Amino acid sequence: NDRFVQGTDGLWHNQTLDINEKYNFVNPKVGVKWHHETRSGRNNHTAFATVAMSHREPERNNFTDNYKYPNPKAEQVIDYELGYSYKAPNFYFDATLYYMDFKDQLVQTGELSDIGEKLTTNIAKSYRAGIELSAGWNICKLLSVEGNAALSQNKIKDFDEKVEKDWTKNGATFHYDNSTLAYSPSAILNGMIHFNYEGFQATWHTNYVSRQYLDNTENKDRSLPASSFSNLKFTYTSKVTKVSPLHEVVLGLQFNNLFDAHYATSGW
Repeated sequence: NDRFVQGTDGLWHNQTLDINEKYNFVNPKVGVKWHHETRSGRNNHTAFATVAMSHREPERNNFTDNYKYPNPKAEQVIDYELGYSYKAPNFYFDATLYYMDFKDQLVQTGELSDIGEKLTTNIAKSYRAGIELSAGWNICKLLSVEGNAALSQNKIKDFDEKVEKDWTKNGATFHYDNSTLAYSPSAILNGMIHFNYEGFQATWHTNYVSRQYLDNTENKDRSLPASSFSNLKFTYTSKVTKVSPLHEVVLGLQFNNLFDAHYATSGW
C-alpha cells in the first residue's frame, strides 16, 4: 500500500497488506408480473412485485484506506419492490415502491484518507425505503411535459462509531439509531418541458436535490443545503440527403444554471 506506518524500529515503512478473503454469494430473486392491455391496444397496465437478495464484496480501497476502522465485511441487502405503470398514446405514469433492508452496508463516513479517497465503513443495520415516480404528457404536437421524483428515507437502525480524539489512541464510541445515512438526499426532483416544431426542439429542465448530510450523525452543521438549478437547451436537426455518408446534422446550444444558483455537490 502507498500509506506509510511507523514500525517497531521507529522508522516509517510502506504499509504491508496481508489479506486473503473469499466471497461466495447466492443472489436469489423471485417475482410476479401482471400485464393488461385494452381491446383497442391503446392503454396498457402493468404491475409487478419482487423480492431479491444481493451481496457486494468490499473494494481494495475499503481495506487499504480505512485504517481507523475494522477490516470491511461484505454487504448484503434484501430488496422488496412493488411497481405499477400505465401507458396511453399521450400519457404515461410509473410508480415503484421499494424497501432495501441492509446488513453491513458500506457507507461513507464523511472523512477522506491521506490521499483524498472517501472513507467508508460497515453499518451493521440500515435501510433505504421510498418511492420512485415518473410521468409524461404529450399536451399537443408542439408541447410535452415530463417529470420524475425519488422520495426516500435512508436510515441507520444500529451503528456504533469509534472516533479517535486528538490523533491519539484514546477514543470514544458513539451510538446511532434512526439517523440519516451520509450522502443520501430524501428528495430528488426533475421537471422538463419540451417544445418541438419540425426539426427544432427547446427543453427546459429544473432539478432539485434536498439536504445531504456529510456524515452519519445527521448534524445540520455538517451538511450540504438543498439546491435547485435550471437549464435551457436548444437543438436543431437537419436531414442530409445529398452528402454521403451523412444522414443528419444536429446543432445545439445549451445554457446551464440560468439563475446563477450557488450550491455545493460534495464535501467532507
